[in-house]
Amino acid sequence: MLFLLSSCVFVNLIQGDFEISIYVAEYNTGPAVDGASVQLIKDGAVVSTKFTESGNVRFTVKGNSGPFIIKITKNGHATTTIKIVNVHSDLSISTTLRKAKFLPSGELENDINISFDIYTSESKITKILPDENGIFSFFAKSSIYILARSTFSNIPISHMYAKIGNVPGSEYLTSPRLYSESNILEGNLYLTPFSGKNYLFIDAYDSNDNRYEVVVPMIINKITDLKIVPYIVETPDTSVYAYHLNESVNYYSAKNEAYTLNTKQKNGTNLYVKLLWKRWNESTQTKTNEPDGYVIYKSYNGKDYYKLAFVDYTKNYYYDTYNNRPNERVWYAISSKYASFEGPKNILGSVVPLPMVYITDVSPMDGATNVSLTPTFSWKIDGIDQYEDKVKYAYDIWIYDFTVNSKRYYYPLIDSPYFISESPNVSIPMSAYDWHDLPDKRLQAGKPYEWGPELIAAMWEDKANKSLSLSINCDYNFRLSPVVIEPEKYYLLVTGNE
Repeated sequence: MLFLLSSCVFVNLIQGDFEISIYVAEYNTGPAVDGASVQLIKDGAVVSTKFTESGNVRFTVKGNSGPFIIKITKNGHATTTIKIVNVHSDLSISTTLRKAKFLPSGELENDINISFDIYTSESKITKILPDENGIFSFFAKSSIYILARSTFSNIPISHMYAKIGNVPGSEYLTSPRLYSESNILEGNLYLTPFSGKNYLFIDAYDSNDNRYEVVVPMIINKITDLKIVPYIVETPDTSVYAYHLNESVNYYSAKNEAYTLNTKQKNGTNLYVKLLWKRWNESTQTKTNEPDGYVIYKSYNGKDYYKLAFVDYTKNYYYDTYNNRPNERVWYAISSKYASFEGPKNILGSVVPLPMVYITDVSPMDGATNVSLTPTFSWKIDGIDQYEDKVKYAYDIWIYDFTVNSKRYYYPLIDSPYFISESPNVSIPMSAYDWHDLPDKRLQAGKPYEWGPELIAAMWEDKANKSLSLSINCDYNFRLSPVVIEPEKYYLLVTGNE
């Protein structure tokens, strides 16, 4: 037997104008998509068409005037379609417009649709219904159970996601969220970190990377305990980490494990910020109350903060993948979250993401001949001249001998896992170091070798702002990067006789 619980018992007076702000990137931590067409559609008619600038567009709509369709297209890309059931507050959507895997938009349309039901529990006995405006209301509930199905016309669905508070993504950085590698998605979504007006996002991708999303308005009502002593969130000495990775990293994984694309063709970079704090049970504030979760705030000027995300009480980290750019400082704050109020904000810190580094002035150059048996390897780490007085440079070097009689590799034996220097100019004389598996610190005469740095990175430790910013061109051995980044190039040399 199925019971129906209507949301109509709550009075939802939604008045005034609200802003729908949309940020479009190629993937969650990737570059913004400029020049994409974004259409606002109402009752089958196009109300407004705008084109993304730095990935951004904005529309203003009246409250409870939905539903709306947002359609995002660009030549060579798949299509992203967003159905907004209704608008009861400002709505911020960070979405993706991916390059089509095999057919760009227009060549083969795929009509995707998502239907969903919301239940009080996984028993699916009591279904929760929205009010006449499509708004779901929940009172004194810690979780809800979602059952969603997606249909298609031409291209099968590859995976689905659902999340409350902000848009889910395929990358593990956007966890926690529901995930399914099929056209059916179900599971519990926890309400404890949230209160007031929020949105539920349900996404489906087809095998061509077309994306369809449903945005559902929600109101979460809680009972307040006035005797709560709020936890002022404590932070470690370094709580903000910016990663700029020279790789179009895809983080597809049901187990939240990251891996890279096995290709040397770079078609973008990843830039994201990782935030860390101390959970209540890790803090020194034993006389405060444990929160339901934490509210993350972000600012682009250090003064005006907006709510970025809610996370539940079990988490002590968050990955910010939204609209981060090299050379532009961003600030973060955090507060503890209880039933219907927040604790005081505490500053996590701020960070300037570094531009991508690269190397120049390489010696011996690719294809060099008659090279010394004890050469000096040198290059310059370039691309961040304006930060030279702030950063340190990390690098290493590997030499490969793949001839029939050897099949060996050599690297300098030093006390640390990699070299660190305050100078961008690198010089590694072979004779100055002992080398793994190379007995006399000398190469053999008349032989070809391949060599290259397998770590190229710059690091800015900004203690005053509790942050560390990293720009990583390559990292083949997991020294600094959370994922493998292959070197862009190895250099061939042929030794002489001396």
